[in-house]
Amino acid sequence: MAMTWLLTAIYILVLILAAAVIVVVLFWESSLLFAPAPFIPTPDEVVPKIVQALNLQPGQTFYDLGCGDGKILLACRANQPDAKLIGIERSWLPYFIARFKTRHAPKDKIAIWRASLLKRDLSSADRMFVYLFPGLMAKLLVKLQKEAKPGLKVVSLDFEFKDKTPIEIIDLKRPIKALGQKLRIYQF
Repeated sequence: MAMTWLLTAIYILVLILAAAVIVVVLFWESSLLFAPAPFIPTPDEVVPKIVQALNLQPGQTFYDLGCGDGKILLACRANQPDAKLIGIERSWLPYFIARFKTRHAPKDKIAIWRASLLKRDLSSADRMFVYLFPGLMAKLLVKLQKEAKPGLKVVSLDFEFKDKTPIEIIDLKRPIKALGQKLRIYQF
């Protein structure tokens, strides 16, 4: 009798664990299926070069569009604590990760918004980082041409605006198949 009870308890625990895994996978997959760009973390090795290329100054407003896990926001905060940092993330799981990772930062200095970057007003941005697929880059370019403040500097990892010439391209000298090959810097 005790053995039957133990096996039943183990079976129920396995079912609960399996259900939790399924929920997490569906949650993650739904963010991949319905988001214009899936969450692909920026390689750690290129983060310092991104921060350097942004050249964020005190008092400037920085947007990380598709901020994922908040890695770039935290690196910018460490480099320039007097800037206002805003991350926009549409997918739930990366959004929660970013919120958790930035929970100790002052709310007036760093904010994470769960929203579509195409539906938010980006006109206050002085600096911007993007790591977005080409289709979304094309839509973002149209939006920025309408609302970007003069002098906005956009740093893009790997993907380009097809109808805008970068002012600089930085080769990150990474292995051929590695993510994070080039930074393209645009001025609006």
